[in-house]
Amino acid sequence: MSARLALGLAAAALALASAGGVGVAHADDGDGDAGAAAAEVGTAADAGAYEHDVVEVKPGKQPIGLVTVANDLGDVRVEGHDGDGLVIYATKRGPDHAALDQMRVSLSPDGEGVRITTAIDRGAERTTLDARTVRIDLVIRAPRDARVDARVGRGALVLRNMDAGGELDAGAGAITVENVSGTVYARSVDGDQSFAEVFGTVDAQAIDADLALDTVRGDALVAQVHDGRIDGRRIRSRSVELRTTRGDIHLDGELALGGKMIAASLRGNVTISVKSAGRLAIKARAGGKVAFEGVGMVADASDRDGEWVRARYGKGKKTAAVELRSRYGDVRFTVVE
Repeated sequence: MSARLALGLAAAALALASAGGVGVAHADDGDGDAGAAAAEVGTAADAGAYEHDVVEVKPGKQPIGLVTVANDLGDVRVEGHDGDGLVIYATKRGPDHAALDQMRVSLSPDGEGVRITTAIDRGAERTTLDARTVRIDLVIRAPRDARVDARVGRGALVLRNMDAGGELDAGAGAITVENVSGTVYARSVDGDQSFAEVFGTVDAQAIDADLALDTVRGDALVAQVHDGRIDGRRIRSRSVELRTTRGDIHLDGELALGGKMIAASLRGNVTISVKSAGRLAIKARAGGKVAFEGVGMVADASDRDGEWVRARYGKGKKTAAVELRSRYGDVRFTVVE
């Protein structure tokens, strides 16, 4: 981290932590409206007091390769842009201006990048400010080739238009990933997760949530949830692993030559529809019904091996393997042209 960037971060942190009113620092990233992104996070009509701050952080001799964000007080949205620096829009809301004075957004050097954190300044006054009565929402415009590691507590977490993936962690908040390349790890407790146009490995896990996947392509897709559905459309990953304890699994996609798919639910139905290139071997078992449908099936679906029902589709030297399971539900598998 260069001295120039460190100096810029110190100035930015001072600006964001100040209580000098709305817009303590202004930046223009080319769209002509520096405050628009901050306003999009939400309105302050339901808050007693609010404040919009905008700060731009320029890189030093080395580019910003990592953006780390930790915000337990509100939403985080990270969007890629064509600039080489960061533009940070912070919106604070609280019951009064005294509460705003105690809310902090801090920036610091972090290895090859920048760390952004929020907090309530307890200070020497031993404030009794309740975190549930305030919020800080962040919109961060970052270089597209920077990796993002972001965490929220009770807010929403969005990653959009980035090229180096990231690691996302949410408690009660939802996670949304759109138009992102690279490896993405996502974890939530009871916040739904959605992925659209992700080109790279995806590893998504949740406890009480639904997972929605649309146009995911890469080496691997892993999606696991304890209580919730997994819905996938236009999936084209070489290795696919979908697991849920209580919930249905539904996937439409394509199987790569020699690829692998596992879909398992304890108490839900498993419904898979794929376009297959080459040979495909499938085995399935279910507490309910097992159905194999579609074009190119060359073995009878009644070919049973213990608890498993097996079938083969297509021809070719490389065989894609599919394993489907539901202990208490139905399993349906279809190959379409």
